[in-house]
Amino acid sequence: MTGNGTSGTNSSRGDNWFRYYTSNSKQQVATHTFTHPSTNKQTRNYTVLYDESKYAPLWVAYAMHSSAWPDEEQKGSSSWTTDPAISLTQQTGLDSASTVGYSRGHMVSSQERRASADQNNQTYYYSNQAPQWQNSFNDGIWSTLEGKILSNAPSGRDTLYVVTGVLYENTTTLPSGSLTVSVPSHFYKCLMKCTFDASGSITAAKGIAYLYTNEAHSGANYYDSGFVTTIDAIEERTGFDFFPLVPSEYGTSAESTATQLWTY
Repeated sequence: MTGNGTSGTNSSRGDNWFRYYTSNSKQQVATHTFTHPSTNKQTRNYTVLYDESKYAPLWVAYAMHSSAWPDEEQKGSSSWTTDPAISLTQQTGLDSASTVGYSRGHMVSSQERRASADQNNQTYYYSNQAPQWQNSFNDGIWSTLEGKILSNAPSGRDTLYVVTGVLYENTTTLPSGSLTVSVPSHFYKCLMKCTFDASGSITAAKGIAYLYTNEAHSGANYYDSGFVTTIDAIEERTGFDFFPLVPSEYGTSAESTATQLWTY
């Protein structure tokens, strides 16, 4: 990011958003916030790096904690709309995707953001979706992994940080109205679980990543060995450094080792 940006509101979704510009004129970073139902304070919902040339995000980052981001099973309208924090011209709803087997694959899922209807509605911005194969992937192992992240959201002094992203390692495209939209070759999730002391300093960290080709995975488990990898491996393929604020004495090991975070 360049450090330059702006902010605004979307009252229909309870969103005070922040936009940041990058050195790439086709990419912008946006952070969306919602009013926390318990504290009545604006709380970060998620942050997205949107790429206009792909009509999709490259990654979305968010945190999971059972108190800070509670699951109150509140649902919004499930109505997709343009992200007001992204001023780039092209966003897309992939109107024709369902006819060719793809759906709007959430990056931060609707079920992971149900503290309030506003928080849930913000997951239905076009900047939070990419073409994802539906049968036996979006509705299969990917959904199962999302459910595991939700059910294992930590409490106390632990927080689970999640980065969901896509790779474009082929040239597959699909039509969407007048547009030709790139289809991700892979979807991934990088997970970093951090423990904090009473002063707010990190005292421990564990990490793991999951990587899937964007196709049907019939009969597979989300944790099969071919899908489990390290954060370092994902960072090498994407060129991004996802957890730069984690001290190296904890982050180096957490990013280079795939550590199981819950019981499969």
